[in-house]
Amino acid sequence: MRRLLRLIAILVVLFGGYWAYYVFAAANPNDPLGVEITRYLPRDMRAFACRKLQERFVEGPAPEGCLEFGLWNQTPAASEPPLPGDEAPAVDTPATAAP
Repeated sequence: MRRLLRLIAILVVLFGGYWAYYVFAAANPNDPLGVEITRYLPRDMRAFACRKLQERFVEGPAPEGCLEFGLWNQTPAASEPPLPGDEAPAVDTPATAAP
């Protein structure tokens, strides 16, 4: 029984440590493991993580699960102009005959 409790304690420390690294020091706000750990946390802890990530990654897009807190600017990014040859072909409409 003690071994099981020790294993659970070690797992909690490992996942908690990685989550703290993700929130305070990770170079990528969309780190797959950090996002997954955050997904299973209570709402207040997710909101805290999203606030800290938003402070660190102001210009980037919101990580998965953080849009619900409304911290990031949710306006769509400006689309790039189409490349030459990518334009939609012009559609000629036939003239209607008058009676």
